[in-house]
Amino acid sequence: MAPLTRTRSGASGVPNDLNVEHYSQRASAGLIITEGTYPSAESRSYPGQPGIVTDEQEAGWKRVAAAVHAKGGTLVMQVMNGGRVSHTDITGTERIVAPSAIAIEGEVHVPEGKKPFPVPHDLTTDELAVVRAEFVEASRRAIRAGLDGVELHSANGYLLHQFLSPVSNQRTDGFGGSPENRIRFVVSVVEAVAEAIGAGRVGIRLSPSHNIQDVLETEDDDVRSTYRGLIEAIAPL
Repeated sequence: MAPLTRTRSGASGVPNDLNVEHYSQRASAGLIITEGTYPSAESRSYPGQPGIVTDEQEAGWKRVAAAVHAKGGTLVMQVMNGGRVSHTDITGTERIVAPSAIAIEGEVHVPEGKKPFPVPHDLTTDELAVVRAEFVEASRRAIRAGLDGVELHSANGYLLHQFLSPVSNQRTDGFGGSPENRIRFVVSVVEAVAEAIGAGRVGIRLSPSHNIQDVLETEDDDVRSTYRGLIEAIAPL
């Protein structure tokens, strides 16, 4: 079962009885990939989205995993940093983050209605290490909660995908510019998570040329170079 955004976890982001019911009802699907689950407060994209940051959220997912396993299902958590696909009214933080300080055109749904997407903070090199560590800790929490693995969300215009596109990633350091540089952060996240929880428990979601949420990939040669490089880099894992 593919990941499906449900936004049923309230302001706390703690999976509740409704989440337990939803996933356990679908246990016969075999392999279930959860809705995108945020690994840090400033990576939350939607009101009601579940997280895997706090002990309470971890305990909530433990209940979900136990219910799915009791019915013979397998549960993999999609770990998703939304990056600039958010608003501080959703995250409750002072900023949202992205590879570059470029806002998405249009409006975002916040609890009070709609507002323009804000200009994100462009992550420094030191901050990239923090974001990577958040993915790792979230993945460790997922396994500790009893889930069977994680899927790193690098598609659909969210943070990792934002690094892959030359439109959303206009960095001039070692993480921007060429395809080799733009894949570097994504590869480092996959490597770090695989080392932490075992490569056999790790997947990645990709959507080349999806062209959604202003993450544009329209040059065929660049797309081929980017995704061929990414796949070749993570294949040895």
